[in-house]
Amino acid sequence: MTAVVEKCISRARNKTKLELDAFYDGLLNILSSSQPSDKDKGDCLNDLRRLLFYLTCTKHRRRLPQHLVDKLKCLMTEKDHVILGGVKGSILCSAILQEYAPTEQVVIETFNPPVYLKQVPFILPVLMNQGDIVGHTEMLVSHMVRWVSTVGFDADVQARALGCLVSLATLNRSLLSGEQVYVVSSQISDWLTQASINQAPNPNTRQSKSKKTEQVTEIDGSACQEFFTFLSLSQYYSQDQLLNIHSFSCLRSWLLTTHFSSTEGNLTPSSSGSGSSGALSPESSRSQLMTSGSFATKARQVLVDKACEYGLRVIDQCERRPLKTQDQDLIQASLIEAVSLLDVLCSLDSALVAKIFPAIKGLYSHLSEDYLYPRVLLTLLQFFIHHIEMVVYEPMPAFEHFFGEILATRYNDPSVAFDTVMFCQENLHKLCMETDILEKFFPNLLKILAWNPRTFLTEFLDIVPAMISPRTTIEMLHLLLDLPCKTIALEASQQSQRLVTQQSSDNYLMPEPNVRLSACVDAYKNPKHKPWFNFILRRQSGQGDTISKLGFLHQLLSDTSSYPRVVPVSQAVPLLLRLYFQTVLSNADNALLCQLVPVMLERAGLLFGIPSFRKEVHKVLAEELLALFKQCPSLIMDLKSELLDFIGALRNIDNKEDFFAHVVWIVGDYTSTAYDSRCNTQVIIKFYEALETLLYEVSALVQSSSIGRIPYSARLLTVCMTALAKLASRCQDLIPRVLLCLTKVSQQQMRSCIEDEQKKALMDRASELIDVLKLPDVASAILSPACEIEDGHWHQDVNTSVPSLLQSIYHIVQHGI
Repeated sequence: MTAVVEKCISRARNKTKLELDAFYDGLLNILSSSQPSDKDKGDCLNDLRRLLFYLTCTKHRRRLPQHLVDKLKCLMTEKDHVILGGVKGSILCSAILQEYAPTEQVVIETFNPPVYLKQVPFILPVLMNQGDIVGHTEMLVSHMVRWVSTVGFDADVQARALGCLVSLATLNRSLLSGEQVYVVSSQISDWLTQASINQAPNPNTRQSKSKKTEQVTEIDGSACQEFFTFLSLSQYYSQDQLLNIHSFSCLRSWLLTTHFSSTEGNLTPSSSGSGSSGALSPESSRSQLMTSGSFATKARQVLVDKACEYGLRVIDQCERRPLKTQDQDLIQASLIEAVSLLDVLCSLDSALVAKIFPAIKGLYSHLSEDYLYPRVLLTLLQFFIHHIEMVVYEPMPAFEHFFGEILATRYNDPSVAFDTVMFCQENLHKLCMETDILEKFFPNLLKILAWNPRTFLTEFLDIVPAMISPRTTIEMLHLLLDLPCKTIALEASQQSQRLVTQQSSDNYLMPEPNVRLSACVDAYKNPKHKPWFNFILRRQSGQGDTISKLGFLHQLLSDTSSYPRVVPVSQAVPLLLRLYFQTVLSNADNALLCQLVPVMLERAGLLFGIPSFRKEVHKVLAEELLALFKQCPSLIMDLKSELLDFIGALRNIDNKEDFFAHVVWIVGDYTSTAYDSRCNTQVIIKFYEALETLLYEVSALVQSSSIGRIPYSARLLTVCMTALAKLASRCQDLIPRVLLCLTKVSQQQMRSCIEDEQKKALMDRASELIDVLKLPDVASAILSPACEIEDGHWHQDVNTSVPSLLQSIYHIVQHGI
């Protein structure tokens, strides 16, 4: 199917300008026909579909003939059109003009006759796509306000006009005057409370005059006893009932857009659509209704009061047990919108909090007993964040319940995951500064990223820094490095549950792969391995940094390294690590860095077995380790034992040579009294002896190896030689030893199987270091420059005398002058 679609798109894009012009002329001829046949009518609809497809796919500049555009506008606005054949043609004309807009060709300057009002729902989207300037928005607003406020006007037009007014006000509040806002708000108030509670008659049958009208019903099937809401069910809805439903659907956006003062803090409507009612600042919660006269203010207050009554009525309706199971989703959506509306109303008028909060508290107590409506619980948490200061209530148990128990089981629900991420992002400051939720439950939150690595990576780049604190720094590093393991553990958990229930999950964001994780699922169900999986899938932080048999767990999961979810997760980890270290370097003290560096040294050798993943993570760890020591060079002394142990063992080079070379470089650069007075001669000698032993061992192994099986690179040898020379330049008693060492290594490598180019670079570096060390005072200046020189490259600075000094040394050594 995909191949067929791609072929059609390619064919449409390859249409030449001549072919398109011929098609436009043929379509215009059919549309201009005065007495079309049935075949012409069918061809017309097909050609309109083709025109919409061409406009969407063409690689040419979209330019329709003016006559064709005028004809499409005429057909879209006419009452009776012979050729189009009903609503389908109007929809197609509207879609074509929407795709073609914005352009001066599509301008509709007036809604006066001959525009037929039944066609207005097709015209409004076109004008909205035209934009502010081309679309004559001011004229459009005045027409729509008049339609909305006219009693007995066409209900479909009024509903469409209200939706467009809300959209226009959201895009540009200044398009509506205070008087127009008052008029629309008054009409919305009436529509919310004046809808009939009787069902509309069946429009397809003749009703007997004596037949008694039936009332609309509640969601549990009982007759409606109070005013009508969108949860009042009916077989057929009257116009006033439909306007009631449209009014409520637009109400929250209308209040957010038009009823907050622009000078009272920043108010942003919710981007999640349902997860929260918007990021309302403390200042905005005290904002007052905009004033444009006492009568207008009173009318706006009436809207707030009626909206409050409506929202509380919806919450009351949702407490009833629905007759149909599928109505559970309707109840959840209704509660989300109702609570979000009440949240906005309390921000408009803080006096309403005392009236509304008992209902909110009761709703939470009812819903927290089961996991049916997790998104509603999140909306209730948003209400608590905004208004908890005005009531006596402790919300932390509610936060812990959701981010602990609920999220642990519903992380794979797309809607729950989306709302949770949006909630954290919008309330990041309060969650970080006023609670410990992000620090405490970041293992649970990262399950969302592990399950949806492509979907939420951008959002987690904002959230992850807020999860890092002195208490969670080490654990967070372990968890980020083990994120691919978490993904596999989640997959194993899901597949294990499906095997038990014999049901497939509906919560996959990507198709289920053909390969089953049979070995991983068996390991997950094995009681002996259960503690490791429980640790990887833990809900809260503070349960330990890592596990002792992490390497064994990596081997257990090694056959899943190419699994569809694991690959993007492994690609995201290096980016998250860079963000992690950026945050740590900005805030951590010396004591925390002393805890962090040994973990980096340990985990560089304990990574999940994806070659590309290991390579990228080693690169990040090496670069960030350099940054850590550059910011805090005294770590050399604080971590002397750990560093000596690390560089003294050949096993630490295996599979992470580049990282090991960075550690050696750090030892050579920062083991100096210039950075720490504790770094005396004895310390330098200890580091030197460890590196000297290392260099001899590495050189011997390289020299004895055969072609194609060289265990270590020439670069590692070069870095070790340079580090030894730097240490000797700070302790001149070591110079004879390092000269002997460099000479021996050079002789060994002359007989090694290293490539000629690498061998030449190695020999040149050894020769340079030997020549410099023959003049100890010069060696100190060259190899250990003063730390106040930021880059230390004196030999490249033309403003110093070092380049001339180097040239003189070269002539002395080479020519004996």
